[in-house]
Amino acid sequence: MNAGIVADVLLIAAAVVWILARQVQVARVKPRLLWLTPLLLAFFGIRSLPSSTWHVPADLTLLAISAVISIGLGVWRGQTIRVWRDADGTWWRQGSALTLVLWGALIVARGLIYGAGVAVHHREATNLGAILVVLALSFAAQNAVTALRMNATQPLSGGQPAGPAARDTVVPSVLAAHDGLAVRRHERIQARRQERHERRETRSWG
Repeated sequence: MNAGIVADVLLIAAAVVWILARQVQVARVKPRLLWLTPLLLAFFGIRSLPSSTWHVPADLTLLAISAVISIGLGVWRGQTIRVWRDADGTWWRQGSALTLVLWGALIVARGLIYGAGVAVHHREATNLGAILVVLALSFAAQNAVTALRMNATQPLSGGQPAGPAARDTVVPSVLAAHDGLAVRRHERIQARRQERHERRETRSWG
């Protein structure tokens, strides 16, 4: 195994860990990134693919199979991600356990396609460039579903979040817990300041 392959493996492993961690975290939805991320991945992926890939039927077949699987799983993942809108109109999202399972399915599928490419001596269709293209298509499908769900969501009266399903209308407890801790921390700080102020007042009168 040469240094180039080792570097690609490490880069892919790091990217997988980062993607999976980000998918299950509560994060603000940035509409511009919904289309910019897949576009950048596709740009660098296509640039990394050998030019001969587009002229070899076996390579095109492997890429087509990868594309169909990636888009299908991306659409499915988009339906498993909780999306909601808070009182000030900010959009949030958080993946579920099923989201991770579907990412795992994509990784397994890519492994099988890589094995097929090696078996038929067509690794060009399974290299880093192909992986980036596959990720671009999968993210594009997932983000398209997310955008459609956001457009279909209407705010309820009283500033409460709304969504197409009940699970999309509940702000995760981690946000509420974080807000509660922040309030209590602020109250303790204010109490300590007031106590120090009263001590100084007492000393000045003494």
